[in-house]
Amino acid sequence: MTVSEPAPGGANDDFLLVSGRWAVVLDGVSSYPVPDVGCQHNVPWFVNRLGLHLGYGLATSTGSALPDLLAAAIDRTAAEHGSACDLNHPLTPAATVAIVRLAGDQVEWLVLGDATAAWVLADGSTDAATDDRADHLPNAPVIVADVRRYDPDFVAKVRNQPGGFWVAAADATAAYQSLTGSISRQVVQRVGLMSDGVTRLVERYGWGWSDVFDHVDQHGARSLVGAVRKAEAADPDPSRWRGKPHDDATAVIARVAA
Repeated sequence: MTVSEPAPGGANDDFLLVSGRWAVVLDGVSSYPVPDVGCQHNVPWFVNRLGLHLGYGLATSTGSALPDLLAAAIDRTAAEHGSACDLNHPLTPAATVAIVRLAGDQVEWLVLGDATAAWVLADGSTDAATDDRADHLPNAPVIVADVRRYDPDFVAKVRNQPGGFWVAAADATAAYQSLTGSISRQVVQRVGLMSDGVTRLVERYGWGWSDVFDHVDQHGARSLVGAVRKAEAADPDPSRWRGKPHDDATAVIARVAA
């Protein structure tokens, strides 16, 4: 089951792609309120190309490690920018990434940026992997402009740098900063990939991962977006959170065949 919907009144910068053996969710990093990020392309252009190149690699290079496939997709996307784009600019278009793949007797996963891979085990327990390094930056200055966000000058210094946080942008070495892992296929019942527009149910509004999967079982994947919007609308102080009050919401929920 899949769902991908934009934030109310906006365009959708998320991306998903699913096959019988793997799935990908990308979340385009919102543009920063600065005059120039060195690139003539917008976030959807970047996200769509990165996602398609990643899907091609997953479909054709079955023996390659997930970070290698992500690195190759970043390189291919960078090559399509052209000479008019300054890909050395630290705020060039970027995306967070979540991948899951069946590989023999293992379920492999990768997350980069604040995307999430989650799973339900045969005993009913749940767990998840989220790359939350952007939430643990020391002395990170927050400004309030259109929304509460990190100061763009600060982000330019720490994004895709040691001790900072990592996203998929123009430098393929970021792929090797991904969080990765694998679980025995025999014990995994279901997997989920989610952008942070969905995972705020857990991160902000008190849900557990079992609540997320149970909700999908009872109401379908699309109802997750309704649950997010209901929680956002009931939030007594949405301005306390860093980030947008509403975000694009994307999820892939899949059963793992024995």
